[in-house]
Amino acid sequence: MAGTVHAVLAALCCSGFLFLLRRGGPDRPLVQSYLIIMASAAAFAAVTGTMWGGFDAAPGWEPLGWLALTALCGQVLGWLLVAAGSPRLRVEVGSALLLPTPVGALLLGAVALGEVPSSLQVLGCALVLGSAYLVAAGNDREPGPDDLARLGAFRPRHR
Repeated sequence: MAGTVHAVLAALCCSGFLFLLRRGGPDRPLVQSYLIIMASAAAFAAVTGTMWGGFDAAPGWEPLGWLALTALCGQVLGWLLVAAGSPRLRVEVGSALLLPTPVGALLLGAVALGEVPSSLQVLGCALVLGSAYLVAAGNDREPGPDDLARLGAFRPRHR
């Protein structure tokens, strides 16, 4: 039960992150929007970590270096690429391309750590991959200006 609640909360946070990242729009610099989102996430993590007693403001140089390396390589660079590329894609295609990430994590755990996925995990992977395929393949038409304006993905630049 706790794992399910945690997964739902993580999905809500990730959805909010992606929504804010996409809403940055073409009229705002990408790095500025991303830095605002990252600073907000860091502040939220510090506050909630302090509330649960899991926040250490001075973990030491070695753990801090590993955390910085992991954050820079695994999050900052990756999400900057997502933020740069996703406005050029239809919303459903960009979303479908992000869905296989948990499947990749499961496969990496199996290959690198020797973990054996459960039947429910394999079923979940099949559902994720099938959903991504159906969403991406189900809408073949190109979006028109009205679709983009309605979805908030297009904001005309003022000259």
